[in-house]
Order: sequence, then C-alpha cells, then structure tokens
Amino acid sequence: MKKIYINVEDFETNVAIADDGRIANYFSEKNIYAKNGNVYKGRISKVVKSMNFVFVEIGDDKPAFLSEKEYFETDGKDAGREEDGTDSMEITADFEKGQEVMVQVIKEPYNTKGARVTTNVTLPGQHIVFAPFIKHLGVSKRITDDNERFRLKNIVKKVRAGLGEDFGIIVRTNASGVSEEELTEEIKHYHTEWLRIKNENKKFKSPKLLYKEHDLSIKVLREYVDDLVEEIIVDDEAVYGDVKRYIDETSRKHVNVKYYNGAGHLFEHFGIKSQVDGIYNNIVSFKKGGYIKVDVTEALTVVDINSGKFKGDADVESSLLQLNLNAAKEVARQIILRNIGGLIVVDFIDMLAEENRARVKQVMEEELSKSKMYFKCGKISEFGLMEITRK
Repeated sequence: MKKIYINVEDFETNVAIADDGRIANYFSEKNIYAKNGNVYKGRISKVVKSMNFVFVEIGDDKPAFLSEKEYFETDGKDAGREEDGTDSMEITADFEKGQEVMVQVIKEPYNTKGARVTTNVTLPGQHIVFAPFIKHLGVSKRITDDNERFRLKNIVKKVRAGLGEDFGIIVRTNASGVSEEELTEEIKHYHTEWLRIKNENKKFKSPKLLYKEHDLSIKVLREYVDDLVEEIIVDDEAVYGDVKRYIDETSRKHVNVKYYNGAGHLFEHFGIKSQVDGIYNNIVSFKKGGYIKVDVTEALTVVDINSGKFKGDADVESSLLQLNLNAAKEVARQIILRNIGGLIVVDFIDMLAEENRARVKQVMEEELSKSKMYFKCGKISEFGLMEITRK
C-alpha cells in the first residue's frame, strides 16, 4: 500500500510517495510568486519587434516573457491557433507598451530569467482540463475503450450545451469510469471559476493575480491519489487542513489524513530521509551490487550502467541480461524520482542476443509507464545504447 508524506518548509514544499516503504515518486516546489499555472492580468512593459516577443509585467521581480509560440488570439472571434500549432503570428503588431493582457505562467522564473507565459489559459482539474480558448472536446488517448470514450465525450457535449458556451474540455485518463454526475459537477465548477476570472480581469487594474494554482500538495493528490493510497501524513497545520478538505470533497473515504507535529523531521521520523537524500546523488546502487551513474548536461542526461560487485552465473549472456534488467528498473525509478525530461541516453552493458535487448527495453517501458509523463524508448543499439525522450 502507498503512503504520501508532505513536508512544508519556509521556502519550499516536498512530497514523497512511498510504496511499501520504498519511494516511488518525489516532488519539490519552491514557494514563489509566479508559480506555474497562475493566471494574471498583466501589462505589456516592452515590445521587441525584431525578435517578435513581448515582456509582461505581472507583479513579480522580473517581467514575464510572452513569445510568438505561446501567443493565442483570445478576442472571442477566432480564438486559438490551428491544432498543429504551425501557423505563425506577428504578436508585436497586436501589442503596445502599457496594454493589458491576461496570461498564465507555463514556466517559472529561473536565475535571471522571468516567468514564461501564454495567453492560452487552461484550468486543470482532477478529471478534466478546462480550456476556454481552444474550443476542442477531446478524450485522453490512454483511454482506449471505444465505448468509454464515446460515453465521456457525450457527457462533455451535454454539459457544454447546457451551459451555452463554446469552451474546450480535455477529458483526462483518470476520468475513465467516473460517473456522469461527478464529471458534470467538475466541469460546472471550472466554468464558474472561469467566469470569476473573466469578471476580475475586467474589474481590476494590472498587475493582478486572477487565479492561483493549487499548492504542490493538492496538485500531487489530484494526480496520484488512487485506491492504493491508504494514508497521507502532513507536517504543516494549514496544509493539513487543505489536504483534509480536498480528500473529503473528492470522497476518498479510504484515505486516512494525519497531522505530524513531532520534534524531528517528517522524512527522518518515518525512515525515508536517506532515500530522499539519495535522489541528489549521481551514483546509485541497485540490486545485487551493480550501480548507475547519472550525469545531467544542458543538452541531455546520460546514465551509465556499471557491474560493480555484481556476480552472475557461468553463462555470461544470461548474467548480463539479469544485470541490465535490474539496472533498467532502477534507471526508470530514478528518472521518475528526479523528474528527468528531454533526451536521456542509457549505456547498458553490451549483450549479444537481440531478444535480450528487447526484454530490457520492455522492462524499461513497463517501469516508466508507472509515471504519468509521456515517454518513448528506442531500441538498444549494438553498442548497448538506448535513447529515451520524456516530457
């Protein structure tokens, strides 16, 4: 069974999900103003025509950055771009210094750079993503049952017609099997929230925070609380109240929420601190004496497999297979724990048999699929290299 541990510090929140005492997921978020998902009424502070982008003042230390790629016409007449996103726009022709605009943070500030924003506001919920400017009704491709896809799409169409507005809805994977009543209630909730955002956008001067994305604790619960989660332990009283309220509102009666107010650190008290600390090491041991070395560069992440103290059978090929299978499980676990994205290259120990390389690829895919992030694994080459892309 799974347990979720939520640690709240002065400047950051940390969440660990443990499955039978072993950490399966870990998330950390800085407590900052321009948080990913927040919606602001901003004001154009600078127009850079030569590069076709603008800076937007949203009330943060540094102005936000709105590029051509993230600009969507949202005047209500022809909202959104083409679905393939290939059409280009001269956004600097539509903006001038001092003009007000509604934007949403899609990438938080980093070092000297301000937040990246988009005008295509979306509100993610537990079962749906409310998209007022896209006008598209879609169902997650991970829901493969045609009857269920048809049922969900019909529910969404019915609710949208009843509300009398042409907004977009993307039905998420965990909506599969959800009742019409529950789905309808969630869509109506976010529709009401969107009306509030629009009203405040007209009412207040910029810069103004119009919508605050949930804190990390609630975002993780929204994504990862399922029938296998039995307990949530929180070390902050205010966040404990938020978590308890969320669990009650979502009718997760099987989940027990506890408040920890002990003297020691939450992770240390429950025996998972060493596992959390290990996430920041670049050398990680795995089953039967092998280890992996993780090197993160600006362009890609490289993972090297080493046999270490591993001792296999007399059959060298079968020993190498076992070593690589163990390594694949740990590599996938570390990718998920560290939230590694982009291009990842894994250097496995060379194997001669094609079927053995295919078996390792299969295990890697099975382990990576435990995360909700999209990924794609290439075949292991004759040199033992596997390429992985992950969002």
